[in-house]
Amino acid sequence: MNEMEIDNGKNLIAATTDNPTVMQAFCCKLQHKFPWILTFTCLLHGLNTPICDMVAYPKMKKIITKTTHIMLFFNSSHYCGRQLNNKANKLGTKHRLKQNCESRFHALTLHCTSGIP
Repeated sequence: MNEMEIDNGKNLIAATTDNPTVMQAFCCKLQHKFPWILTFTCLLHGLNTPICDMVAYPKMKKIITKTTHIMLFFNSSHYCGRQLNNKANKLGTKHRLKQNCESRFHALTLHCTSGIP
């Protein structure tokens, strides 16, 4: 906070943080020092645990694996990938297929929103 020149906290109304134990401890210390600041945990990170449970469910895991294979096929094939991009351009779609990344929640989001205008 000192580096951001907000060390006295008078210009802060609220703070949103991740949800691990370290951030929870930070929120408690922040509220103790600046009682007027509202602290919130990130909703999406709070949903991460139930989403991980859903993704680990065998049928869901099978669906995600199949969609990943489809995305990898189109993303790695020059000819088919170009055909898909040409069709997307004709339809006015600006999104491209996305595949897995570090966060399961983000990967699931990418799968669900790929190709949606």
